[in-house]
Amino acid sequence: MLRKFSLAAVLGSVLLMAAACGSMGDLGGLGDILGSTGQNDQSDIRGYVTRVDTNARRIDLDVNTVNNLRENRGGSSIYYDQNTVVEFQGKQYSPENLENGDQISVTGVNSNGQYVAKRITVLRDVSS
Repeated sequence: MLRKFSLAAVLGSVLLMAAACGSMGDLGGLGDILGSTGQNDQSDIRGYVTRVDTNARRIDLDVNTVNNLRENRGGSSIYYDQNTVVEFQGKQYSPENLENGDQISVTGVNSNGQYVAKRITVLRDVSS
C-alpha cells in the first residue's frame, strides 16, 4: 500500500509540474518545447523553413523532430545572431540565404526564452 501511495504521489507531482510548465505561455517559438534550459544546454531540431524574417532575425519553420524525437509542430520560430553558422555542402552561408522549403537541422540553445541557433545545416536545398 505504501508503494502505491508513493507512486501516486510522484505521478501527481509530475502531472502538476507539467501543467504548470504548460501554462507559462510561449517562450519565443521553440524555447518552451526543447530540452535546452540555458546557454550551455544544446538541443537539436529538424524541420522545413517557412519564412525568414531578416528584420527580426527569425526563421519560422515546421518542426519534424526535437532531440531526435518526432515532433510535428508548425508555426515555430528560431532566432539567429551574428555568430550563427549556416552550412550546405561544405560551404558557409548567412541565415538570410535560407529559402522557404529548405530542410534544415539546427543546433541551438535557450537564450532568455528564445531558441537561438548556433549552427544550421541545410539537409535539402529547395532550389536543387
